[in-house]
Amino acid sequence: MIPIDALSWYESRRSRHSVCLIDAPNSVSRRSKVRGRSGLLKLVALALLAVLLTACTNSKVIIGPLYNRLDDQMRSEFKKLGNFNENQMSAFEQAVGTFHVWHRQVEMPKYADLLQEIADSISTVGSTNRNDVTRWATSAEEYSRNVRECHPVNYLFALIQSLSDKQINLLEKRFNSERQKNRERYGTKTREERVERRLKNIVKWAGRLGLNFSTTQRDIIRDGLSQQVSLRKEYYALSSEWNSNLFVLARNQDNPAYDELLANHMTKLWTLLEDAHPDEWHSIRDLWRNTIYTLIGTFSKEQRDSTSRWLKKMGTTVRAISEDTPSFNIVNDPAVGCLTVASN
Repeated sequence: MIPIDALSWYESRRSRHSVCLIDAPNSVSRRSKVRGRSGLLKLVALALLAVLLTACTNSKVIIGPLYNRLDDQMRSEFKKLGNFNENQMSAFEQAVGTFHVWHRQVEMPKYADLLQEIADSISTVGSTNRNDVTRWATSAEEYSRNVRECHPVNYLFALIQSLSDKQINLLEKRFNSERQKNRERYGTKTREERVERRLKNIVKWAGRLGLNFSTTQRDIIRDGLSQQVSLRKEYYALSSEWNSNLFVLARNQDNPAYDELLANHMTKLWTLLEDAHPDEWHSIRDLWRNTIYTLIGTFSKEQRDSTSRWLKKMGTTVRAISEDTPSFNIVNDPAVGCLTVASN
């Protein structure tokens, strides 16, 4: 049961962590792309973002332990969702552990390569063209798609099917309550206030990477935020419908096509807006690709040097983490998650 809009691990805990942890830029990760996530689904994306972009350092000494504890944090959040029996917890442990090993060994090296490529490109004036930015964005979308396809929830339909009515009712009540709180919190702001809030977050996030924007550069970002078509209300409507249908499917546990129906429903989650409003969705995507290209073109030598150095160091750190030996021993069973090449 992983309905969307539940309070995420990152959102609920960022104030307890070191101030070095970033505030994820809302214009990209939460609002400009308007991609909703459930509490547990958001956990992977946002926790990885917080881990990989720990902004006051790109040292493995700091980031390594954070990444290594990612699966423990997921387990902790899962336990808070309800009272699960031993078999249910065991199934969750296997899915999360397998996902974490796969992500470390298969995906992390790709992140390192992308960081290095971007660092090399932006270090020289005129080296970055529009095709470069498009390729980087396409790569990021591919990596996101890989995580979605290998996400633990895709291997937990038997666990969902084993939930009692009491467990399902409790989960539904908790998620609906959190979703309402989140929407009320963000719904009180005007469009202008939301633009300025997102701009402030982006500037702060970039500053922790050693990239201090000029007034002109801030205006470029503000212009992109202002041009962006808001799909917030549309997303709320789509996500509410998706959420309600999820619980209907979850309660129909005698259906012989239970796994297939849940799998199809989960797949819909990732592209709610893209499928319902394709023109607006692609317009937003193209807007931010163009904005990033324009922004890079205005970088000073100092900005290029500092940002390139930071990204290179982060790439080295990410690669080193990917080469660490996982503490979780996976089983060679594709039914519990995506496997590494060495496990096939």
